[in-house]
Amino acid sequence: MMKLLKLIPIVILMIGCKKSQNDAFRFPNQSEVTLAMNKKMKSSDLPSVVAIASNKFDKELSFCYGKAVWGENSNVTKDHIYQLHSMTKLLTSVAALQLVEKGQIGLDDDLSSLMPEMTDIPILIKGELSKAKKPITLRHLLTHTSGFGYACCTDSELANFDYSKWNYEDAPRRFESGTQFLYGTSLEWVGKLIEKLSQSTLENYFKENITDPLDMNRTFFNVPDSLQNFIVSRGYRGQDGKQKLTEIKERIPKENVTEFSGDDGLWSSPNDYMKLLRCLLNYGTLNDVVLLKKKTVEEMLKNQINNINMDSKGNYFNPAYCCNLENFTTNSTKWGLAWAIDNDGQSYGRKPGTVFWGGMMNTYFYIDYKSEIASCIFTQHIPFNHKETTSIFDEFSRLIYSENISK
Repeated sequence: MMKLLKLIPIVILMIGCKKSQNDAFRFPNQSEVTLAMNKKMKSSDLPSVVAIASNKFDKELSFCYGKAVWGENSNVTKDHIYQLHSMTKLLTSVAALQLVEKGQIGLDDDLSSLMPEMTDIPILIKGELSKAKKPITLRHLLTHTSGFGYACCTDSELANFDYSKWNYEDAPRRFESGTQFLYGTSLEWVGKLIEKLSQSTLENYFKENITDPLDMNRTFFNVPDSLQNFIVSRGYRGQDGKQKLTEIKERIPKENVTEFSGDDGLWSSPNDYMKLLRCLLNYGTLNDVVLLKKKTVEEMLKNQINNINMDSKGNYFNPAYCCNLENFTTNSTKWGLAWAIDNDGQSYGRKPGTVFWGGMMNTYFYIDYKSEIASCIFTQHIPFNHKETTSIFDEFSRLIYSENISK
């Protein structure tokens, strides 16, 4: 009798686990998804695509299509290597929040004494420069409310500014910190802050604290010689972004980078990036590896910009490559501590509160915490936010949500 009583809690626990998995996000049949996606690709000019979705219990569904290198015979796989561009920012944000957890920096600390080369940069408004009155904090940097933009592609006044006598390390800021949203170099400054606090290069910090612990063994600032054959082809569509897709000739970088950017520097594989997404879906833990505490990830999911509007309609962008955010962000979109927050959800089933972002060469991810699913898609072409990839990701998402639409 005593042995039976001891077994009862174990049986109850096992039943509870089984019930949880039975109630988890359900994927459709892999063969059905492959068939439907192959049909979708017939109307696309993209030579290859990789898409992956995973639920909380690591059940995965994926789609791989086309050749990794244009004109060659090798099929693309989940282990091929892509330029992440702005999907680097997610790792940089995680790294910064690890330092917050360690007590090395606070989200709302004034960075003036620690990073004067950043905080001394003046503000540009209607052609006039002025000294900032408000301090910059890590929270401002992580949420793109610091005032820094991209001179290349997110702000017209920065694009037209005369830099001939400019002696600062970045372009002018565009507003007082914490007052507006502008997508730009904020995460590059976070990378420099991480290096200063950790007394390490960003490359080594990522390796020791993120990529090695998660076995992300194809994620680098510099792809090693032994893996360069896995780098996929990349393409562009002319100066107006509307021409025939053409291959970029230099597939493999000629030189290694020695200065590591926190906002756009990494290369990675879809398999590797999904490990990070699964870790964050599980609130910072994957296979007993803890990157962040659960309460930190929960804070990452909250609106950090209050009533600041992220609607990008009419914003400046360079049509050849980036960053047209129209319909990518709206007046209901908010920003957490590492990503945008979709407060509307999507008609195919993605829930409000889903976090998402992407990279310039049309790589995208989202984590739907309510449905307990993470997904990403990898293509390699510019301009950003191009329908040839976004429509494919929508179709992939529609298929993977099809068994759960009533939940």
